Amino acid sequence: MGGGVGLSVHGKYRVATERTIFAMPETKIGLFPDVGGSWWIPRLKLYSQWKSGIATHYVKSEKLDDLKSALTESTTSTSDDPNGDCVAGVLMSFHDHNVDTKSSFLSQNRADIDYAFDGKDTMEEIIDALESMGEDSQFGQSTLKTLKQMSPTSLKVTLEGLKRGAKLSSVGDALQMEYRMSQAFMREGSDFYEGIRAALVDKDGKPKWSP
Repeated sequence: MGGGVGLSVHGKYRVATERTIFAMPETKIGLFPDVGGSWWIPRLKLYSQWKSGIATHYVKSEKLDDLKSALTESTTSTSDDPNGDCVAGVLMSFHDHNVDTKSSFLSQNRADIDYAFDGKDTMEEIIDALESMGEDSQFGQSTLKTLKQMSPTSLKVTLEGLKRGAKLSSVGDALQMEYRMSQAFMREGSDFYEGIRAALVDKDGKPKWSP
């Protein structure tokens, strides 16, 4: 979640289990998905955490202790990797190749996700698409409810950041852009201050956004 994603998602190996939960909730505190989010989010594929590229390996949670022991004990490469990467072989030996991606939330809601978000240039277009799905659409209604909790300014900045990030040539360029964005969010009167107050200081969960 959030900063934790930033510490791991850029790593060479990222292991997920059936219990792994992924979240980038920064817009709920009046910020935007940083830690290189503008670089890797636009480059994800829409299937599951593993198939999307967030995780490089999928291991059943019941095997995690054995995986940890195997990684600890491994001191030489178990593959033909000329760099002597002992981790790659161990991870692959625990990787579950029979992942049921069709049952994932992303796969089951792929059509609705594409309808609501694909090709949309503004938040207004996204909101209109979700509302047009009607009250009988569980995906549409739950997504609208979530978006309405977020800072309107953060949502717009995030969308623009993702569009620009998709055109950048390196994660370094993305981090530089995000640094500049963050400085604007530090200005007095920014929704970031109100988001932090509502979530972490007063903890009333009722931010008063200033879009």
